[in-house]
Amino acid sequence: MGVMQHHDAITGTEKQKVAFDYSRILHQGIESCSVNVKSALNQLTTRDTDSTKKLKFSFNSCPRLNISLCDVSESSEQFIITAYNPLAHSVFEYIRVPVQGDSYVVKDYRNVEIQHQIVSIPDTVKNLDFRKSNSSNELLFLASELPPLGYKSFFVSRKMNYNEIDNNTQEQSEMPQMDQQTSVSIGNKYLNVTFGEYGFLDSVTTEGVTHKLTQYFLWYEGAVGNNREFLNRSSGAYIFRPNNTEQIISSKAEIQVVRGPHVEEVRQVFNSWVSQIIRVYREENFIEFEWMIGGIPVADKIGKELISRFYSGVKNNGTFYTDSNGREMLKRVRNHRDTWNVRLEEKIAGNYYPVTSKIAIEDDQHRFSLLTDRAQGGSSLFDGSIELMVHRRLLHDDAFGVAEALNEPGVDGNGLVARGKHWLVIGKKSTPSPTIKARERFLQNQKLLPNWLFFSDATSFNYGDWMKSYSNIYSAISLSLPMNVHLLTFEPWRRDNTNGNEFLLRFEHLLEKDEDPEYSKPVSFNLQDVFRSFDIASIKETTLAGNQWLTDAKRFKFTADPEKLRFDSINQKFDYRINPFDNENRDGTKTDYLEPIIDARSYGLSFEITLNPMQIRTFIIQMNPQLYDH
Repeated sequence: MGVMQHHDAITGTEKQKVAFDYSRILHQGIESCSVNVKSALNQLTTRDTDSTKKLKFSFNSCPRLNISLCDVSESSEQFIITAYNPLAHSVFEYIRVPVQGDSYVVKDYRNVEIQHQIVSIPDTVKNLDFRKSNSSNELLFLASELPPLGYKSFFVSRKMNYNEIDNNTQEQSEMPQMDQQTSVSIGNKYLNVTFGEYGFLDSVTTEGVTHKLTQYFLWYEGAVGNNREFLNRSSGAYIFRPNNTEQIISSKAEIQVVRGPHVEEVRQVFNSWVSQIIRVYREENFIEFEWMIGGIPVADKIGKELISRFYSGVKNNGTFYTDSNGREMLKRVRNHRDTWNVRLEEKIAGNYYPVTSKIAIEDDQHRFSLLTDRAQGGSSLFDGSIELMVHRRLLHDDAFGVAEALNEPGVDGNGLVARGKHWLVIGKKSTPSPTIKARERFLQNQKLLPNWLFFSDATSFNYGDWMKSYSNIYSAISLSLPMNVHLLTFEPWRRDNTNGNEFLLRFEHLLEKDEDPEYSKPVSFNLQDVFRSFDIASIKETTLAGNQWLTDAKRFKFTADPEKLRFDSINQKFDYRINPFDNENRDGTKTDYLEPIIDARSYGLSFEITLNPMQIRTFIIQMNPQLYDH
C-alpha cells in the first residue's frame, strides 16, 4: 500500500511498463491479504472444535465482477456467497453475480428464501474480446442487515426443474430504436427517471418535483504542440489541454429496458465503444450510472479525452463544490481565484479540479451531486452542468518527464476498456434530517467501502448441513456505531504476552458543520458498549498519527501574516529562521504553543468518546490477555 500511495500510481503519470508493475504489485498485495482473510473466515465459520472435521471453504474473491466474471458462481450448481461489511454499522446492498442458469434459490442462515431477480448480461459486456465466460445472466438479490464489521452468508442453489414457475425472473423488453413519439421511464417509490425520444436521460422526479436533467458523452481533442512553451504544450499524462470545443459522441442512443422486482434499468449504446446502464434499485433513493468506454479509437491520429456531462436546471451561478480527499467540500468558482485576479488562458482546463469522491452544484432550492468510484477530474463549465472526465487516450507526450504518450493498449492492444460508476443524488436542499447532504455522506461511505464478496463451492454438501454446522453470520462489535461515525482504523498495535494486546483505533465524524440539523451535531458513544466482547484494560488517546500521547503534544499557534504580505508577496523580503523552535515573529511578538485542544478523558478510563463535526480521534486500547487469547 505504501508504494501504491505514490503520486504516479494514483494519477497515472508514469510509463506504461511502470503502470503494469503497479498492477502486479497491487495484485500480489490483494492475493496475500486474501490468504489471511480466508484463514480468518474459516476459523470464524467453523463451529466444530475438532479440526479434523473442519471443511475449509475456498472463500474466493472475484476481482473481475465488473465484467460479470466469477468462476465459482458460473460453474457451481450450489455455492455460498459471504458478504463482509467493513463499516461499523449495519448496511444493505444489492448483490449481483454472474451465473449460467436462469432459475435459482437463495437462502440466508435462517432458512428464509430471498427474493431474487435474473438479469441478462448486456451484449456490450458479453462481447468483450478478453472476457472468457459462458455466463449469460446475473443473479441479483438484496442482502439486508449485513452486520457491522462482520459477515453474512447466503446459500445459492440452481433449480433443476425448469418447469417450476419462478416469479422472480425479470421482465425485459427490447427497444433497439425509438421514434419521436416514444418515451420510457423507470423508477421506484423515491424517484422516477424519464428518457426522451432519442434515448437520452430527460428528467428526474423526486419529492414531488420534476427536475429537467440530461446527460451526454462528449470528447475533447487533445492539443498537439512542440512543448517548447505552454502555449504549444501537448495534452498528455500530466497536462489536460483540449484543442477545441467538445464534440458529442452520438446524437442518438439505442436503448433496452429491463424491469424486475429489484431493479429497473435502461441500457444505452452510443457506438461500438461507448455504452452505459442507468439503474434505479427498488430500495435506493439515488440513480446509478455504470459506463463502459474503450478502447478509444485513434486510427484518425486524434487523441481523445472523454467526459460525461449532465445538464440540470440548478442555478449555481458559476459556483460548484468538490471534495478534499473524500472529506470536506471545497467551494470552487468558475474563472476565479480567491487571492488574485486570474486571467485564464485555458478556459476548460483552468476550471478543472480533482474529484476524489464527489462534485456538487446547488441553488437556494435544490442540490445536484455526483459521486464517483475513483478519482477523476471534474468541473461545472456552464450553469446547471457537471462534467467528469472518465477516460483518455492521447498520442503525444507533454514533455513533463514520462517521455511517452498516454496511449494505454489494453488487453487486446486496441485500447484500454474502462468501466466505472457514478451515483446521482438530486433533491430539495432543505429537508428534514437526514438532509440531502447527509444522505450523500452516508452513500459515499458505503460506496467507497463496499462489501467484500467471497465465493465458495458447495456442491459437496446440502443446505441443512451448512446451516447446522457453520456460523453464517458474525459481527466483531456488539453495538453499531451511529451513522455519522466511521471506524477509520482498527489494527494491531503491539502484542505483549504480559501486558495484553494493544490496538490502534481511529474514529471519524463523517459530516461537516451545518450539513444536517441532527447528524452534524457532536456525537457520543461508549467504547465499552461497542466492544463488549473484548475485555478492555486501558485506553489512551494519541495524536492523529498515533505517534505521541495527546497529553504530551504541543500544538503550534500559527500567527498569520498581514493581508498585504499574504496576498501581495512580490518583492517582499523573507527571513528564514534557522531554529525551528524560534517563536519570535516578525513584529517582535512571541508565538505560544497550544496545549491539546481535545480533552484526553481516556486517562481516567472513561470509555465515553465524543466527536465534533469532521473530527478524527485516535486511541490505543489494551486488551486483557486472558480473554483475548481465548
